Amino acid sequence: MSTTLDVTARFFAAIESRDIERVRAMYSEDAAIWHNFSNATQTREQNLAVLAGLCAAVATLRYEVQERFDLGGRVLQRHVLCCVLADGRGFRIPACILVGVRDGLVCRIEEYLDTAQVNALRVATGRAPIASAPG
Repeated sequence: MSTTLDVTARFFAAIESRDIERVRAMYSEDAAIWHNFSNATQTREQNLAVLAGLCAAVATLRYEVQERFDLGGRVLQRHVLCCVLADGRGFRIPACILVGVRDGLVCRIEEYLDTAQVNALRVATGRAPIASAPG
């Protein structure tokens, strides 16, 4: 049986390999993905579309995991998302994320990141900046 740490490690490896179908298979059907910058929750399909857009926009992406802790059904991970564009420009986006795992599948994500760093990447790849949550 996979531990929450194993599932989390495989989940981020799937994103790094740009295998959106493998990421889909690792999500529960009712997965919910919440972001601090919007205070909104995405469905699995909405988040997969975001990940596919990120993969299409960058030449490489990888996660530098700083620390990862098993909290019993959830994993707390602090990482830096490292992206390089086709023209060689690099971006580093520090983040903290809680990954909920149920029955070996990712069922909930709570992601905390700095919109200024995300928006620098979005603008550089021709995408609209994300807006912060009101109030």
